[in-house]
Amino acid sequence: MDLSIKRLLDRYKIKIEYTKEVEFTAQLFKTPKGMVIIMRSGMPDEMENQVILHEIGHIKNDGCQSYQDWRSRIVMEKDANEYMLDKVVGDYIDSCDPNELNSIDFLEHHNLSQSLDHAVRNLIRENCPNSDDVKS
Repeated sequence: MDLSIKRLLDRYKIKIEYTKEVEFTAQLFKTPKGMVIIMRSGMPDEMENQVILHEIGHIKNDGCQSYQDWRSRIVMEKDANEYMLDKVVGDYIDSCDPNELNSIDFLEHHNLSQSLDHAVRNLIRENCPNSDDVKS
């Protein structure tokens, strides 16, 4: 787990518990002792980082509220994904030549859905001034 993610977990007072006993990748729970992310153990480090950032995005964006209906779930999941992407895309931009930025390559490398292409392209444009022609 990245040091920056450990700092975020400390800032938001989030604990992580690992188990092989769950079907989901990770889920955030509000407990009497604080916020806990229950994670399926055995994920590769990069995927684990993305999943933790996604769950932190729920706290940052909606305070770990439960879904009221399918529309609120879509919005909350979108916001959590965008928070995660903002962190991961920033690292990607820093590691690449601006002429080589490619949203689809990024998504494939990080094993993320291509449905996130639009969000990734926008983040690249916002954070890299010379990227008007982001490849996809």
